[in-house]
Amino acid sequence: MSTLVTAELFAQPGRGDDVAQLLLDILGESLKHEGCEDIRILRDQNDPDHVTGLTQWTEAHHYTDYLAWRTERGFTATFEAMLTRPLVLHYYDELYHGQGVAARNEQA
Repeated sequence: MSTLVTAELFAQPGRGDDVAQLLLDILGESLKHEGCEDIRILRDQNDPDHVTGLTQWTEAHHYTDYLAWRTERGFTATFEAMLTRPLVLHYYDELYHGQGVAARNEQA
């Protein structure tokens, strides 16, 4: 079963665009990392300095390995310099995923 991981980033005031751009800049490498199935970058509609990465991995340890790899390369320190608090991580098992009528109509 795949693991979904949210990584919440709370940027310093006015730095939300910088945080989002840094995430977008590294997507190519991230998508090629072992076990990576999907990545979405999200921004809070009510707080542009709150950015979240929603990722899907074949197994939880692949994300842990990925994060360690990023940390070794200095990426985590670069990010943390732009944040007001440490990265907030949550690991989830998907219990259900279904498409609503609007999504099904778009695919038709």
